[in-house]
Amino acid sequence: MDYRKLNIRELHRLLKTKKITAVELTRSVIEQIQKDDQPNFMITLPTEQMLEQARYVDEHFDPKNWLCGIPYFAKDNFSTKGIRTTAGSKILANFIPNYDSTIVELLNQNQSIMAGKVALDELGMGGTGLHCAYGEIANPYNKNHQVGGSSSGSVYGVAKGLVPFALGSDTGDSIRKPASFNGVVGFKPTYGALSRYGVIPYAPSLDHAGFFTRNVEDAAILADATFKKDDKDFTSFQTKDENFYKDIHDLNPKTKFAYIREVHEHLPEKLRLEYEALYAKLIARGYEVNGVNFDLALLNTIGPVYMMISYPEAISSHANLSGMGFGMREDGKNYTEIMIKSRSKYLGEIVKRRFVIGSLNLKQQNQDLYFLKAKRVRRLIANALNEILKNDDILILPPSFEPAPLIESALEADEQSETDFLHDVLVMGNFAGIPSITIPFTKENGMPIGINLNAAVYEDKKVLQAAKLLEDILRVKKRIAGDE
Repeated sequence: MDYRKLNIRELHRLLKTKKITAVELTRSVIEQIQKDDQPNFMITLPTEQMLEQARYVDEHFDPKNWLCGIPYFAKDNFSTKGIRTTAGSKILANFIPNYDSTIVELLNQNQSIMAGKVALDELGMGGTGLHCAYGEIANPYNKNHQVGGSSSGSVYGVAKGLVPFALGSDTGDSIRKPASFNGVVGFKPTYGALSRYGVIPYAPSLDHAGFFTRNVEDAAILADATFKKDDKDFTSFQTKDENFYKDIHDLNPKTKFAYIREVHEHLPEKLRLEYEALYAKLIARGYEVNGVNFDLALLNTIGPVYMMISYPEAISSHANLSGMGFGMREDGKNYTEIMIKSRSKYLGEIVKRRFVIGSLNLKQQNQDLYFLKAKRVRRLIANALNEILKNDDILILPPSFEPAPLIESALEADEQSETDFLHDVLVMGNFAGIPSITIPFTKENGMPIGINLNAAVYEDKKVLQAAKLLEDILRVKKRIAGDE
């Protein structure tokens, strides 16, 4: 049997009725991984640990647990006890943690099977899937196009049907935009709803953990299992909602949807008409859909503000990547020489560039000019976004206004245009820490384009319910890349 099209619930049913065993399912996953035509997506495949865990599941199967025996991928910045964790960087090529990240620990408790540590743009810094130290990944729908990033291996695995879900992290849009490019669901919950303990950071004030799935119901199942307060993460909190999966169809009929006029009017005509057709369907079902305004000057600051905040946080977060305490090390006469040699040899050019800019912004004379000013503008953007969500329940945004870019376009020099902010609009969700989800929407020339939904902080259940409504309205077909 080909298990690649099956979701969490369908696989659970097969395991529960003993039509397959966890060992059989795990062996099938391993086989599919090993024969995949883009092996770079997988960094570490722990076959022995997987099979050992599968044998345990078969002996202790819990029929009430949706996730028991279900395989998944972990983005390689999620620490895994006894399994190499590189964050996509050569400087961590020999790093084997002695602890699990909290999310991996929770999935272990649910007897899920961690089926591999997958690629990401180095240290989470990149949005293309082309900057992992262990090789590039292309879009599974068309190898001439980018897969997106930084959660490149995670989205690739789910889009190919290798696993029904994968862990990702999202600092700017690293779950939600790749989900758009690859025709899957990408969910970034409220900041703090998922513990980040054990997740190698990029920019801690912006970093969110999250999931890729192939449908919204599976994302709700994962929320039920992993939304737990964690004392090891001071940003973690206990969510007010529960029963995410049970209540997934119970969206309040008085829910109000909104879209930003300044974004909508800059969409390509064909895509804009598809959005308008969707709004008409929502209105026909009795929902209110409102166009709202957003200061265009603020929209145009999103990209620069993101860089001015994330780069300094990145250099601070990774001060320990010095070649001294752990990771790869070059010889030197003193601490400074060891660090310079180790970083020069083992870090990629994108990371080095961001570290240099981040260090410049943290110099005393530059902090107020760049870093602190960027944080003040971030607050203005977050306030404007929160004001919209006081009046309307769900804000609809385009995660991308075109299919995944060509790989060759990533090598071209950047050019400024009046629609640059469209590339960065999802970053507002990180600035404000709100729950945000991308689901499949449409296609152009056979390539997926998603749609993104956002709600106020702590309203994770509401955004999942709204996503399920749109998934039903859009009649999203269950499919995997290459199965057209």
